[in-house]
Amino acid sequence: MKEEVHVEHIAPRLAPSRVRRVSWGAIFAGMVVTIVMQMMLTLLGVAAGIAAFQPFQQQNSAQSMALGSGIWLLVTGLISVWVGACIAGRLSGGPRRADGMLHGIVAWSMATLGMFGLLATTLGTLLGGAGALISNAISSRASNGISPGQEAVASLGDQIKSAFPQAGGLLPPTGRTEGQQVPGSLTAMAQQDTDLAAALGRMESHGGAAQAPQERDQVVGILTSKHHLSQQEAANLVNQWDQQFQEVRGQATQKASQAGQAAAKGIAEGAFWGFIALILGLLAAAWGGWAGTASLPRPIEAPAV
Repeated sequence: MKEEVHVEHIAPRLAPSRVRRVSWGAIFAGMVVTIVMQMMLTLLGVAAGIAAFQPFQQQNSAQSMALGSGIWLLVTGLISVWVGACIAGRLSGGPRRADGMLHGIVAWSMATLGMFGLLATTLGTLLGGAGALISNAISSRASNGISPGQEAVASLGDQIKSAFPQAGGLLPPTGRTEGQQVPGSLTAMAQQDTDLAAALGRMESHGGAAQAPQERDQVVGILTSKHHLSQQEAANLVNQWDQQFQEVRGQATQKASQAGQAAAKGIAEGAFWGFIALILGLLAAAWGGWAGTASLPRPIEAPAV
């Protein structure tokens, strides 16, 4: 009886350094899947959120919608990253699970850069459109004969009237003499007189009547020469207007400071939560790449003789 002996030839293993460690096709596939899945889930969330949005029946509906949108984006982003990284790791064909993790992380990095690039492009387009609208508005106002000085004084006048209703109308009411000027009438004069508007702008740009006596004297001189006011009436009118202007400027500076502090706090919180979201995305990508590589069939080693 003959005994047949089977000799199994085992292919020699290649050193890890000689094996192709990077598959850019797998990385690109994982990136595309991540972005497309994120877009699909975002559209689904927008459709569901708008369908359930009832602004006149719920209190703080905008805040609740913003919070729900943030949670939805975070959860769907992690799901998209995990699926894309899993596909990148599965298609990488690497011999080790660490290779799949690295493929998943690189695919997530490229998808993140792509999303940020798309967001920056969209934001740049919106800002460009807004700048064009503002430029067209300024050009149309200039073509209508409205000078920047008159526009600035008119804006300041509106601020003064809204902050100080007791300032009265722009012109003296019936029953007053022409010499009894109120602070609001200086705004009306500046709207009609470009020289007066320019002089007021120079005075306030240098800190006001107290810090710019030469510019104040120019305003007083214009009021006495062109508007036929006495020296005392012109000086009182300029001092009253400057006092109200400084009060409005102080209030505006305080509001701007409060708004700046709130904006800085919001930016800091947004940056912190963005960092947390990126860390979670990194972990999801590593897990997905590891899971994708772990699903590959493992080679069966022949028992040592």
